[in-house]
Amino acid sequence: MQHTLEQLQVLDAIDRLGTFAKAAHELHKVPSAISYAVRSMEEQLGLELFERLGNRTRLSPQGRRILAAGREVLDRAHALERLASVMREGWEPDLHVVVDGVYPMAPLAQALRALAEAGAPTRVRLDVEYQEGVPERWQDDRADLMLILDFDPEDDPLEMRALPPLEMVLVGAEDRASYEIVVRDSAPRYRRQPKRPFQDAANVVYLSDFHAKRLALVEGVGQGWMPLHLVQEDLDAGRLAVIEGKRWTYNPQVVWRKDKELGRAAELFLDKLQISRT
Repeated sequence: MQHTLEQLQVLDAIDRLGTFAKAAHELHKVPSAISYAVRSMEEQLGLELFERLGNRTRLSPQGRRILAAGREVLDRAHALERLASVMREGWEPDLHVVVDGVYPMAPLAQALRALAEAGAPTRVRLDVEYQEGVPERWQDDRADLMLILDFDPEDDPLEMRALPPLEMVLVGAEDRASYEIVVRDSAPRYRRQPKRPFQDAANVVYLSDFHAKRLALVEGVGQGWMPLHLVQEDLDAGRLAVIEGKRWTYNPQVVWRKDKELGRAAELFLDKLQISRT
């Protein structure tokens, strides 16, 4: 049994406008076409959708229940039409971004806000990985964009643009213990046997993200490398100190495939990251 969108539109118009004639005018149909649509639907359902009281016609209780369900279908159809319309404007259905968790969240949030303000219909997925887990997730999921630290591709046809430098500092509390605190590499092959730590210390604590690592450092558990943007306030307040002046700088990049055309959402996302075009 099939009920067309046209039949549901007829029921909706009659209910809103009050008469078959007004519904016919709004839908640009002759009155006989409106009557035929109603009769056909009543026959298909085996229900009387309207109560006919002399020259007056109104929805029956059954008709009102059918119309309520039909309006849900019409709403979904209208949403589909709107989605198709914006897709024709260049918005892609999905945007999948993989980012190293050491990267600051503020520019990513600004890019996401720009998509929301632009009314983008694109569904955005942002996955956070660490170290070698970033390119592995990007490759395995065929994600659109990858924000990665120092990256040297082999032979893949990739497009890359520089992101602002990311300064790292070796920090710890003044009364720190002897642990080296490390955010573990999220690549699957390191789940059972973690990668060796940067300083190759005898005593190591592995954590899953930099926010947990910062808390451990502030509590005096040990020392570890941290992105400056996450610990600047702790350094200013004296909760942490840079150990022996040790610092280094990453050169992050945003990467995508040359053979996969970027949609409007990806282009806006890149633009709001304020990437270098040099």
